[in-house]
Amino acid sequence: MPETEEVVSAWQRIAAWLRDHAPASAEVLRPGATDEEIATLTHRLGFEIPEALAAWLRVNNGSTAKDVRKPLTGGGVALLPHRDSAIFPDDMRFLGCREIAEQHANYLHIAQGIGDDEYWKPQWIPIAEKGDGPYGIILSADTSSSSLPLLKFREGDYPGLFVSSLTEFLRPLADLLETGQAPGTVMEYERFSVADGRIDWSY
Repeated sequence: MPETEEVVSAWQRIAAWLRDHAPASAEVLRPGATDEEIATLTHRLGFEIPEALAAWLRVNNGSTAKDVRKPLTGGGVALLPHRDSAIFPDDMRFLGCREIAEQHANYLHIAQGIGDDEYWKPQWIPIAEKGDGPYGIILSADTSSSSLPLLKFREGDYPGLFVSSLTEFLRPLADLLETGQAPGTVMEYERFSVADGRIDWSY
C-alpha cells in the first residue's frame, strides 16, 4: 500500500478512536484542509509538501480547533493552545497548515538570527509540537533523501531521528490506542488514560 494510503488509513483509525473514546479530544480536530490552504502552505514553505503530509492534512487540518489567537499590543498575535489539543504522546498537538507555515518561518528566523544553519533547515516541516515550548516532531522533506523521516527536536538540542516515516509514527499510535500496546515501536512505553472525555498522556 502506498504511504499516502497508509497514512490516511492510520489517521482515520486514530480519529475514529478519539471520537468513540475521547470525544472532547476529538473536538479539537479541524475539518480537512482545502486546496487553497494546501496551496498557501506550499507557497509559504517555498516547496511542494510531500503527498503523504498533504493527504493527512486533507483529512484533518490539525488539532487546533480550540486554540485561541490573542492580538498583542503593538502588533502580532499570541497563540494560546487549548489543553485538549494535546492528542499525541508527550502532550503534543497536531499542527495544521497555518501553524506549520508560521512555525517553519519562526524557526528559520531563529536559525538565521543565531547564525546556525543546523538549528533549522528549510526542508524541515514541523508537524507536531508541545504548546508550552519548542519541542516537537519534524518531517524532513530533504529532496536528496529517498525517504521522509521524522525528527524530534527540543530546546537546546539539534533535531535527531525519531522514526522512518509518517506511517511509522501514525500506525503504531493507532495500534496503541486500539490495543493498549504497540510492541517493537517507539510507542511501546507510552501510556495514556481518558478522563472527562479527553486523552491524557501523563498517565
